[in-house]
Amino acid sequence: MLRNLNRESWVRVLLWGGWVCVALVTTLGGYTLDQQYRERYHQERRADVTQQLAILRAQLEGTVGKNLQVVQGLVAVVSADPSITQQRFGAIASEILAQKQQLRNIGAAPDMVIRMIYPLTGNEAALGLDYRANAHQWPKVRQAAESGELVLDGPLTLVQGGRGFIGRVPVFSHRLNGDGRYLWGLVSAVIDVDALYQEAGIYDVSDLLIALRKVESDGQPGAVFYGSDELFGQAPVTMPVAVGGGSWQLAAVPADGWRPLPPDVVSFRGLLFAAAALILLPGLGMALSIQRERKSQRRLQSLFELSPLGMALVDAQSGRFLSVNASLCAMTAMDVGQLHAVTVSRILPPPLPWADLGGEPRFGPLESLCLSADGHSMPILLAGARVQEARNRELVWLALQDISEQKRVEQMKNEFISTVSHELRTPLTSISGALKLTSEGMVGELPDKAREMVGIALKNSERLAQLINDLLDMDKLVSGKLGFNIRPLALAPMMKTSLENLEVYAHNHDVVLEYSNQSSRCSVLADDLRFLQVMDNLVSNAIKFSPAGGTVRVSSELLDGQVQISVCDQGDGIPESFHSRVFEKFAQADGSDRRVKGGTGLGLAISRGLLLHMNGSIRFDSEPGKGTCFYVTLPRAD
Repeated sequence: MLRNLNRESWVRVLLWGGWVCVALVTTLGGYTLDQQYRERYHQERRADVTQQLAILRAQLEGTVGKNLQVVQGLVAVVSADPSITQQRFGAIASEILAQKQQLRNIGAAPDMVIRMIYPLTGNEAALGLDYRANAHQWPKVRQAAESGELVLDGPLTLVQGGRGFIGRVPVFSHRLNGDGRYLWGLVSAVIDVDALYQEAGIYDVSDLLIALRKVESDGQPGAVFYGSDELFGQAPVTMPVAVGGGSWQLAAVPADGWRPLPPDVVSFRGLLFAAAALILLPGLGMALSIQRERKSQRRLQSLFELSPLGMALVDAQSGRFLSVNASLCAMTAMDVGQLHAVTVSRILPPPLPWADLGGEPRFGPLESLCLSADGHSMPILLAGARVQEARNRELVWLALQDISEQKRVEQMKNEFISTVSHELRTPLTSISGALKLTSEGMVGELPDKAREMVGIALKNSERLAQLINDLLDMDKLVSGKLGFNIRPLALAPMMKTSLENLEVYAHNHDVVLEYSNQSSRCSVLADDLRFLQVMDNLVSNAIKFSPAGGTVRVSSELLDGQVQISVCDQGDGIPESFHSRVFEKFAQADGSDRRVKGGTGLGLAISRGLLLHMNGSIRFDSEPGKGTCFYVTLPRAD
C-alpha cells in the first residue's frame, strides 16, 4: 500500500510538473513573441521615419546645392574680369536670380568689402560691409579664402534685414604680368531660409518633428538652428547633411512621439492569450481528467481488494484470471498464484453464463456453485459484466457472493414450516369438522349469538386451512415432491369452471367478471388441478383488489404457438418499488399489520412455480391508479 502511495505521489508530481513546464514554456514563448512584436514595431517605425528623413535630406542637399551651383558661373565671370562693373554684375545676377527663387541676393566683395550687390533695392545696407570688421561673419569668410572652396554659413541675421544662409565662393584672378594669381575677393549668395525650407519640403512634413543643427569641424554637435534642441534627446533618427564647407545633422521623431507599445497590442496580446489558452487548457483538462481517473481507479482498487464479495477479472476468450481479490482466494481455498495458474472453469461449473449473452453486457445475479481447491462446493450468487478493451480484447468482471448461510437458514425455515404445517393440519381438520357439524345443527339448535360466533370460527378455520395448504404446496414445490399430470386440456371448459368457482366470491365483493375467448377451441398442455389453482389465485387477487362496482376482465388468445391468458383488474396498481418482489414468497405490497387486504403472500409465488413446472410463464403490467394485468402463457396442445 505504501509503495502504491509513493508511486501515486510520483505520478502526480510528473503529471503536474509536466503541465507546469508546458505552462512556463508557453508563458516564456508568449513573452518573447510580445517582445519581438514590440521590437519589430519600433524597428518598422524607425524605418518609416528613416525613409522619410532620407528623402528630406536628399531634397535639402539638392536644394542647397542647386542654389550654390549657379553662383559658380558668376565666379568664373568675375575671375576673368576682375574690373567688372555693377551694371554688368547686376545683369548676370538677374539671370541667375530668375532661375532660383530661393536666392535672395548675390553680392561681390573685392578685397573682402561688398562693393556690388543685386538686387540693390532693399539691400543697400549691405553695401560697404567689410568682412574683416565683422567678427561674426569673418571666420567663415576666412575659411573660404584659405580653403579656396565654397563655404556655407548661417542661418544669419542679415544687415539688410531677415535671415538667410550665405554661400561664399573665393574668387582668384590672374595678374596681368602673368606672375601667378591672387585673391580678388569673394562672391556671396544669400539663400532665404523660409524659401529653402519650403523648397526642400521641411514645411510639408506633418507626421514628423524635424530639427537641424550644425556639426563642428571636430565632429561635435553645434547649435540647433531649426526645431527644438530637446528633440535630440528623444532618440531621434539622425542623418548628416553635406553642405558647402561643412555638415549639418538632420533629426526627426514621429509627431506623436515614440509609442512604447504598438496600437494593436491589445489585439495581439489577446491572440497570444487565446493561443496560450488553447495550449494550456486542454493540457489542464487532461491532467485533471487523468488525476480524476487515477483517483477513481484507486477507489475501485480499494473496493476490489476490500470487498467481502469474491471478485475477479477474467479474459473472456481464454478464461484466465487477470486479477483476483482476497475474498475469492478465501472462497476457493487458493492463493493468487494458484488462481492465476488455472482458468475460471476450475471454480465455476459449465456453462459459463457470459458465453451466450448475445448483445447484453451484464448477467446475473443467478445461483451457481463455487468449487474450492479441496473439492467442496458452495452455493453462490453470480453476477458480472463484459467489458471491451483495446484491440477488441474482451474481459469479464465477476462478483461471487457466498449464500451458504442464506441457504442454510432457508432450509431451516422450510423444514420448520413443513413440520408446523403437517402438525397443524390434523387438529385443524378435526376443529373445522366439528365447527361445521355444529353450524349445521347436528348438536342441536344454537342461539343466534352462538351460531354467529361458530360461523366466524368456521370461516377463520377455513382461512387457516388454506394457509396451511399454501405452505404445504410451496414446500412440495421447493422440494420437488409436487406431482403433475400434464396432458392436453380444452381451454374453454377449464376457464368456465375457474370463473364459476369464483362467482360467489366476486358477488360478495360487488365485482363483475367478464371473459373474452379469442383462442377458439384450442387446447393447452397443463395439469388441470394446478391450472385451476393458478387461475383461482390470479382471479381472486383481481377481485380482492378491485373497487366495489369494478370489473375483472379475463381473456385468452393465441400467441406464437402458445396460449396467453390475461387477468386485469381496476385496482390501484402495484407500486413501482414493489415490482421486483411481486413473485417472492410472503411478499405483499402492504406488509404492515394494519393492511386492508388479507392474504398470505404465497399465491403468486406458488402460481409462478406451478407454471414453470408446466413449461409456462407469468408476467405483469401495472400502472398506478389504473390497475394491474397478469399474463399467463402455456404451450398449445394442438
